[in-house]
Amino acid sequence: MDLIQQLLLLSEKLYSTLEKLAEDHDNQREEQIELVNKLLDARGQTIDQLLVLSNHPLKDHQHENRLQQLNTEIINRLHSWKSEVVIDMKQLQVSMKSEERYVNPYSALQNRDGTYFDGRK
Repeated sequence: MDLIQQLLLLSEKLYSTLEKLAEDHDNQREEQIELVNKLLDARGQTIDQLLVLSNHPLKDHQHENRLQQLNTEIINRLHSWKSEVVIDMKQLQVSMKSEERYVNPYSALQNRDGTYFDGRK
């Protein structure tokens, strides 16, 4: 198989995988991240092999436009997926802080040095 065709197939597979992730974003996130990483690694290795062969391997190739289009779509989907993960992480941190406040509601009032503070005048 030609390296450019292999790059096209990997790009299409990565694009379709990211498209499915947009629909099903909460289930099995760990496995999804691993799958996307594997596809990105394989795609990166193929690009490295192409760059070893020539300086501009896609110049005037029949799949050049399709690969550029897929690349921009992949980048856009990865950015949106990253922003979703960041938002979920922030929500998790907020929920963990509120849970901690529920478990120990007087934690903000405790003195760390062991002295007693009398608020009365």
